[in-house]
Amino acid sequence: MGCFCFSSRVEAPAEELPVELDAPTPYERKLKLWRKHGGGDLEPVLASGAVAVLDAQWVISHAEAGGVLNHRQALPKEAFLSFADLVEATNEYADWLPVAALSYPWLTKDHPDPRGANLARVARALKALLSRPDLIPRLGVFWDFGSLHQHPDPPNGVLRTEEQNALFKQGLGSLGTLYSHEYTTVLRLTSFPDGYSREAYNLPEGANVAAYPDRGWCCTENAWASLTKASGLSLNLGLMRHAGSRRALIEECTQGGGRRPPMLPSVFAAELESKSFTNGKDDKPLVSRLYEGAFKEQFAKVTKLDYSCLGWGDEEAAQLAGVIASGAAPQLETLALEGNLVSGAGLDTLAAAVCRKRATPRLKTIRVDASIPRSSRLTLRAACKERGIELRLVSAQLE
Repeated sequence: MGCFCFSSRVEAPAEELPVELDAPTPYERKLKLWRKHGGGDLEPVLASGAVAVLDAQWVISHAEAGGVLNHRQALPKEAFLSFADLVEATNEYADWLPVAALSYPWLTKDHPDPRGANLARVARALKALLSRPDLIPRLGVFWDFGSLHQHPDPPNGVLRTEEQNALFKQGLGSLGTLYSHEYTTVLRLTSFPDGYSREAYNLPEGANVAAYPDRGWCCTENAWASLTKASGLSLNLGLMRHAGSRRALIEECTQGGGRRPPMLPSVFAAELESKSFTNGKDDKPLVSRLYEGAFKEQFAKVTKLDYSCLGWGDEEAAQLAGVIASGAAPQLETLALEGNLVSGAGLDTLAAAVCRKRATPRLKTIRVDASIPRSSRLTLRAACKERGIELRLVSAQLE
């Protein structure tokens, strides 16, 4: 009889050793948070050098020393924050990016603020914003004169180099994103400094002395800032009085209708016709195109619109209803309108927009002020009920 010998040794399958992944560094965690808030949208122009942001703390120190802002090419290295600085300043407890953009009218053709008057005003606002270092440890400020390459000395023929000119044009193309971004802060200097006049600043005949709302670029920046930002991220510094803290600044600079509702691109283009531009032939079509691009970019991805406590009435509600009915915000889930003085007529226009399910297929919640009479809410409530949308009543303090 033959014998068959079997080995009693059984080879076990090789054990898969756990792979130890390196834990993310603090910087990598901050970078992830920066990009979660859409910071990636700003990275191309920051990386290319087309846009440089000023260090808010440097701006404050420069103003307190009685300085005047120089053009970008003449500023010291310490005047700027790097991309890495911005990432490090991103805070998990703050629902915004550490980036602010300034909107203001230039005071003269060759220098926006030759005496430092606006610099001092902006520094006051920045100091208030930085009063909560636990929320904003550092802040990068886009200020066109210091952030984009300028003609160093136009009267004497000293202009940008070809390379700087290319970067300047790239920077201009990014302005829509900088000002309209959902998580950047826009500071709107809507008034002139005390003592500003044609005579006091020795302005020539034909100089542009139009007020903030009448200037084309200011109008555009204001419109960008009115798209999808939360209420406290678009601040009218023309209303600033005694703000010594971030909270006080926001309260002062959003009171009494702190900003307008968003405009459809067609409405904006029509309004732009009455605005003044130093170079209207080229700038007017440029800003109209940039506005439309920013409008589509921001509304296409927004999930929550917080327009609370802006003192809006029926006219503003009707303008907002037009935007919602257009289908520009297909991802919208929450619309917050508490703290606005909208009556039955305004809510009816919103109700008509809400009824268009294809325009906002994901809308789940609408918040309105609890002080609005029940009779004024009937049409909106019916529209919400038909679509299964929660109409939430919220008490908000109206100034």
